[in-house]
Amino acid sequence: MSTAPFSASSWKKIHACGQAVEASLARSGVALTMGGEPTFVPIQPFGAEWQTAALGPTKLAYARRFAHAYVRAAHPGAVILETSGKHYPGEPLPRWTLLVQRRADGVPAWRNLALLAADTTTGTHTPPAAKKFITALARTLALKITPALPLAEPTAPAATIGYALPLDHAEGTWVTDDWHPTFPAPTPVPLFPGESPAGLRLPLGQLPESSLRRALTAEIRDGTLVIFIPPLLLGSYLTLLSHIEAALIAAKLSDVVLAGYAPPPDAALPTVGLASDPGVLEINVAPCATWADYDHQLTQLYAAAASVGLCARKLQLNGREVGTGGGAHLVFGAPPELTSPFFAFPALLPSVIRYFQHHPALSYAFTGAYMGPSSQAPRIDESTFEALYELEIACAAAETLGTPQNLALYDLLFRDLLMDRSGNTHRAEISVDKLWNPFSPNGRLGLVEFRAFETHPHPSVQSVVGLFLRALLARLTAAPVHGPFIRWAGELHDRFFLPAFVWEDLTAICADLKKYDIPFDIEWLRPAWEFRFPKIGAFALKTKAAKTKAEKKITIEFRQALEAWPLLGESPNAGTVARTVDASLDRMEARVSDPAVLTGGLLLVNGLPCEFRPTAQPGAATGIRYRAFYLTPALQPHVPVHAPLLLEWVDRATLQVVAAARWHVWNRYNSAYATVPVDETEAAHRRADRWEPWPHTVGQSRFIPKIDFPPEGRHTLDLRRYPAQAR
Repeated sequence: MSTAPFSASSWKKIHACGQAVEASLARSGVALTMGGEPTFVPIQPFGAEWQTAALGPTKLAYARRFAHAYVRAAHPGAVILETSGKHYPGEPLPRWTLLVQRRADGVPAWRNLALLAADTTTGTHTPPAAKKFITALARTLALKITPALPLAEPTAPAATIGYALPLDHAEGTWVTDDWHPTFPAPTPVPLFPGESPAGLRLPLGQLPESSLRRALTAEIRDGTLVIFIPPLLLGSYLTLLSHIEAALIAAKLSDVVLAGYAPPPDAALPTVGLASDPGVLEINVAPCATWADYDHQLTQLYAAAASVGLCARKLQLNGREVGTGGGAHLVFGAPPELTSPFFAFPALLPSVIRYFQHHPALSYAFTGAYMGPSSQAPRIDESTFEALYELEIACAAAETLGTPQNLALYDLLFRDLLMDRSGNTHRAEISVDKLWNPFSPNGRLGLVEFRAFETHPHPSVQSVVGLFLRALLARLTAAPVHGPFIRWAGELHDRFFLPAFVWEDLTAICADLKKYDIPFDIEWLRPAWEFRFPKIGAFALKTKAAKTKAEKKITIEFRQALEAWPLLGESPNAGTVARTVDASLDRMEARVSDPAVLTGGLLLVNGLPCEFRPTAQPGAATGIRYRAFYLTPALQPHVPVHAPLLLEWVDRATLQVVAAARWHVWNRYNSAYATVPVDETEAAHRRADRWEPWPHTVGQSRFIPKIDFPPEGRHTLDLRRYPAQAR
């Protein structure tokens, strides 16, 4: 896959920067692993499973095809295991996860990928195939007896669906057990009701205490042979895989799904996960020792996704290109045999917290469309009122604990502060849910997760964002940041919701990195910034210089800005209560490249004047906040829809309109779309239809009303505050 939108020379410099980051970490004595969770959807994502639901009719098929494509192209010899994933309250079963497992020593874990089912098409196997496999496996394992037991669903107790083979590995020998005294033949063993694999529904509680209580099962599900692997340690697991493959070949069986328990996590078995998540297919990247490894893995994953019709973006009905909506969180930690850097360097996590709080661009430049206090990744100063004050105390305490410290106490310092307003410790911009969490089975991993990141359509851009964050961690390890938090107050959701000021903050961060010998060029973030803040239109004006009277061209550029959708109160919903967000608001930015133009002209939006504020780079910017469409319920239900926005540039001397356009939320024709755009070309046409040149008011005179800009909104004209103007 190409490195576009980066040139070959830029990509070479990016790799050199990556080497500088690794050198900085080495000087600090830090072994820092990184991973992530990019998410993918079909090119045409139809159905609830690609909008809000975790499960659906096509997602598993996509996952199997993705896994096969990834193994073929990137890791021949890897095996694909289907296992249980996340289990949330209210969901009857855990979600599924596919694990692509390969041996770090290069020895194949599974040689013939063609034996495994590559989709969810109904197969042709019948229950005798399951017995044939069990018999062949018992032979390859050299078991003295073959006590295979028939299995049946409780709704059809006489119909065999598969077989169970009691099995364990002890002291280098495969052992079995005879369950017939408890489950006499020929009556099938009645499984517990459910949809899980048979291996999870065995009535093991009926066995005597002395019996072996783990078993391999082979069952037929939709014509496919599903082999359930019992819990085993890594060595036994890998050995069993080779025996299963040999048995399948001997029995001349294919179209098989391997399911069951994965061995405990081990660096000897690098694993990529494909998980069912609401609206997306989530990929859990295998931990990477360096950024170069992370970049290589991302490239392989994006290529595999594209080969099966998946992509890392969505096209909205009005043509706007956005991320998948599922996030692309970045995770940092240490190799299993080493202490997490967040424990080895007690000042690192406090420094990260302070640095992110000091630089709001890190919270807003790379996250998804749904952001702010009620999002999946709220900032610490968007959670609770007292969070900043308490975190200052916690950060200072963490730096005094020393190394090694009381890990449980270190975790508790941050657990009740890095969370959202409801107390959810996972939903935080900087999540320590996997640092040393005693309440989670996989919580004591020494990991810190950065959640305010969304998947970018191109792997190279996604990779560069990962390098940017890794560079920050290297800088903070070398030189911790101290001092109090900044009380941003209203500026947080005003100034830093505008693209120009986000870019200004990112520029300051890159300048700081250079002080620590990390040559990260701000222009490398331009593609991510352009995706987050697409250009929506422009005025091209001509003006005369005050002294020379020479004519010069001035551009007033309009870009998509950010908007945090407020969380509303509880309302009845299907016999219970629910809380919704008000998604009816939107925001744009207008920016002038030369502040001198403001002495001769001003911008009116729906007849109201904007107030431009200077940026660090030459220029000035202002925000426009408006109601894009009407929703019920919503905040300020009395406020009408402001779109289409009438944008007019007015000459201060004559008070006449010299340029005008209308900005539509939908399109200038007010016509409906039957479906989302089929490709980027159609999406671009729909976006273009939203910007409408408006010559009808050019030359008209305008009255300029005087309006106030409150302290919380000095940078933004909020049209909701003022009476609707005639357009």
